[in-house]
Amino acid sequence: MLAIVLTVIVAVAAGVAVERRDNALAHILRTRVLQAMLWVLVPFVAYVNLARAHISVDAGVAIAVAGVAIVLAGVLSWRIALGPLRLPRPTTGAAIVSTLQANTAYLGLPLCAALFTEAELAQAVAYDALISLPLLVIGSFSVGAVFGTEGDAGVRARVRVLLRNPVLLAVAAGLLVPDAWAPESLVTPSHIAIYALLPLGFFAVGVTLGDEAKDGALRVPPPLTPPVAVVVVLRMAFAPAALALLGLLVLDVPAPFYLLAAMPVGVNTIVVAHATGLDLRLPAAAIAWSTTIALGGVALLALTGVLG
Repeated sequence: MLAIVLTVIVAVAAGVAVERRDNALAHILRTRVLQAMLWVLVPFVAYVNLARAHISVDAGVAIAVAGVAIVLAGVLSWRIALGPLRLPRPTTGAAIVSTLQANTAYLGLPLCAALFTEAELAQAVAYDALISLPLLVIGSFSVGAVFGTEGDAGVRARVRVLLRNPVLLAVAAGLLVPDAWAPESLVTPSHIAIYALLPLGFFAVGVTLGDEAKDGALRVPPPLTPPVAVVVVLRMAFAPAALALLGLLVLDVPAPFYLLAAMPVGVNTIVVAHATGLDLRLPAAAIAWSTTIALGGVALLALTGVLG
């Protein structure tokens, strides 16, 4: 587990260093990395693990409850931003998107691969595919269209993007095909692909955060302002609490769901903010703080022997 923490730190540092040395090269590398993950690694991981997954009724209900809980957290973020915090519209939208969007792929899946069984990892892939992708394309970009200053093509255009997304196609195929179409020989390569997401994804994070720091959207270290604190708490605590309540009262919630629900703010919030004209400082600071908290927690648990 400490290896995962160190990999994240090195990958982010490498991304920042490349961005500082050659901005144009850093942007090209980030684009290539993100394209490789979108078109190759993530679809492959989704297809293999979903084809071999056995999603119980309890797991399906837990995924639905987690999705509803995340949306409710976004609503709470909206009400707090407009009410007690009195944030301007672009910052309010940024707070909502930061609450909705979690880093379940780059950090969550490698952690699940290290901590859980093959069957549980397949459930984690299902959670990521069925929650994070729709929340990004439909939820976050729709929020940006309403609260941003750059306008947006609207929900219909985002739905078209969702339907053409290679990850969605892989998810649909993985859910429909029989187990035999994803043989055992593909499992180990899919796990290697999951671990590859960690350095590649956080290299892209490093380039993005270095870019935002240079442009003045991110101070290092970023201040922990009340809006940032609200976003971090809602992002990392609200959905896990809802799942914990569900697990105590009604259902057998798969263990990876708690971990994925508590993941830090995803770097895709910066993508949405840039595209729709939302405030950049809040999501950049929320990414930095929530990721630091998550990595600190993982390192502490590993050092104390709670995590292997």
